[in-house]
Amino acid sequence: MFGMSNPAQTLMQIERYIDDGRMEMSEVMASEFTSMLLADKKRAVDSQVMLVKGLRLYCDVLLMRNKAKEGIAIVKILHKERKKLIRILKNNAPEMISKLTPPAEDYRRGGNLLASAGKKGPAMKSYSTCQKLSPNHVVAAYESVAALGPEKKMLGVLLKCCAAAGPVIRSGEIYLLQPENNPSQDAKQILATLKSLNGVHNNQKDEVHSLIQRLEQEIIAIEKGEAVANAKLQSALDSLKPKHDYYDYG
Repeated sequence: MFGMSNPAQTLMQIERYIDDGRMEMSEVMASEFTSMLLADKKRAVDSQVMLVKGLRLYCDVLLMRNKAKEGIAIVKILHKERKKLIRILKNNAPEMISKLTPPAEDYRRGGNLLASAGKKGPAMKSYSTCQKLSPNHVVAAYESVAALGPEKKMLGVLLKCCAAAGPVIRSGEIYLLQPENNPSQDAKQILATLKSLNGVHNNQKDEVHSLIQRLEQEIIAIEKGEAVANAKLQSALDSLKPKHDYYDYG
């Protein structure tokens, strides 16, 4: 079905369908693809890699199709098969492990599915595991607050992640918080979510207000040309400049 004799091509086709908004077809293909690979109990390493990638796509499609309850079952399989893949690689190709999608991304994925299904406690646990594996993961922190509201612990994590991410930068027309070694998050999305929160804990109101002010000021400064579009890059470039102009010495 769907030319599944070539797993890599099938995965690319599923991704194309997702990009084109053909979500029903994406779900059917992802379900068929992962079921086929799971049925093969003697999977080669390449097939295990494809299975894990397929399960991720399947989870994402189910979330987008508002089928989070079904997605919870799939993300459990994803965790199991990812761990199996890591065990295989440790024994056969340990150098490949660093090239895999970090496990934190799957716990973020699980948090989103659990939150969408109304399972607040398990969602918080999954988001927390993501942060433990990948500290200052601002995207997961933002998604947890967007999904769960101003829950004190999750909002505290978002405030911490935003502080650790450094200044807002501009990439094209998008303003981002870009922590080191983690995905970047649209700063304007964070702003909009923070401004819409109702019921923020009294101990966090001042911090939320300060973060809103900070993000707004940094975005405006870039828009007006009063700040460089990428302060991190500029700082790195400045550090490469010689501290002395040796041509001044005779």
